[in-house]
Amino acid sequence: MSDEEGLEPLLGYAREDRVGLSVVLAVAGAKVGEGAAFTEKTAALLSVVDALIDRGAVPGDLVGEDRDFVAWPGSKDEVLSRLACEVKALGEVPATGELCWIHTPAATG
Repeated sequence: MSDEEGLEPLLGYAREDRVGLSVVLAVAGAKVGEGAAFTEKTAALLSVVDALIDRGAVPGDLVGEDRDFVAWPGSKDEVLSRLACEVKALGEVPATGELCWIHTPAATG
């Protein structure tokens, strides 16, 4: 699978709504294969999130009663490091909503 495959649908979704990590992991998993080890899946996830950040989509949390999207603060490297640490601490691939959401905040409002 090429690095570009799967990104455009994710970006379209991220412009319209918040994308859960399970959706991002589906794209990442296709890059490394179904039988990949946790470390390989994590590296692929970070690679896909890195590419999404380069295209304007960012990780963040849903906060408040209205579940507003709030992007994680920091540089791209800091955000990717945070995601890597949180996935490692979890010890397994995250489910949708478990660690963060991906969204393109500039596309809303």
